[in-house]
Amino acid sequence: MNILFSIRLVAWVFIAAAVPATAWCASFDEDFAVVFIDAKTEAKFGAIPLDRGTLADGINAIANAGAKAIVVKFFLDQPKDEKTDMRLARALSRVPTVLQARLADRENSSNPLDARFSISGQFNVAATGARGWIPLPLFAKQAADVGFVDFNSALVPTVEQYQSRIVKSLVLCAIEMAAGRKAILSAERQIQIGSHIIKVDDKNQASAISIHPQSIRSVSFMSALDGSARAEMKNKVVILAYDGPHIDTLTVGTESIGTHRYFVSILKSIYDAK
Repeated sequence: MNILFSIRLVAWVFIAAAVPATAWCASFDEDFAVVFIDAKTEAKFGAIPLDRGTLADGINAIANAGAKAIVVKFFLDQPKDEKTDMRLARALSRVPTVLQARLADRENSSNPLDARFSISGQFNVAATGARGWIPLPLFAKQAADVGFVDFNSALVPTVEQYQSRIVKSLVLCAIEMAAGRKAILSAERQIQIGSHIIKVDDKNQASAISIHPQSIRSVSFMSALDGSARAEMKNKVVILAYDGPHIDTLTVGTESIGTHRYFVSILKSIYDAK
C-alpha cells in the first residue's frame, strides 16, 4: 500500500451510499461487525484467495443475517471461473456493498471505473494515480460504492485522485454506509456526516490517534457461514476481511499486525473520535 495526491479544496456534498438515513450511533462496535477469513476458515476451504463460490456463500449468509451493508476488504479486479464469478455478482446485489480499489501505476492497464464512483469538483489530496486495481465491471455493477485504500500509516486519505477524477477512500465509504448520511467537505478542514465531525488536514487526510488492533471484536467467516453469528451482524455494516497466517503485516509498537486488522483499527479510531 502507498499514498500521495493533490488539488484545491472546495465545499462539496458526497453522493451517499444507497442506504436509509439513520442516527449516528455511539460507537464503532454498535454500528460495525467484523468477519475475518481466518486460519479456521482456511483449514476447511484452503488458503486465500477463497473460491468465489465460497465467498458468495459467505456474503449470502451475511445478507440473510440482516446486515445493513458489507465492506469487502479484498481486491476483486481479476476474472476467475465464470460460473462462480456470476454467483458472487448475484450475492453482491443482495445488500449495499462497498468494493475495494487502490492506485497501481505499474499496471499496464486497469478495469474501467464507472463515473458514479467519482466526485465532481476539485479537492486537495495526498495520493494520485493513473492506473489501479479496480473491481471488475461485473462486480462493480452490483456495488453501492468503490473506495480506495492507499495508506500505510495512521494518516488516512479521505479522498484521492484517480486519473482526472476524485474518488473516496474505503474508510470514508464505510463511514457513510454506517451513518446513512452524506459526507460534506468544507474549507474548515473537516468532514461533516450528520452531526459527526471528522477533522482533516489541508490534503483531506484524517489522523487515527487511537490504534489498538488486538482489541478489535470479530467473528470467524465460518460462524457467518453456519449462521451462529447472525445476531452479531444484524443491522450492522459488516467488514469482510482476512486475518490468517498469509496476511501481510505492519509493525505497531512492538507487535506485527495483519494489514486488514490494522485497517479495521484505523477505521474504528476515526469513527469513534469525539
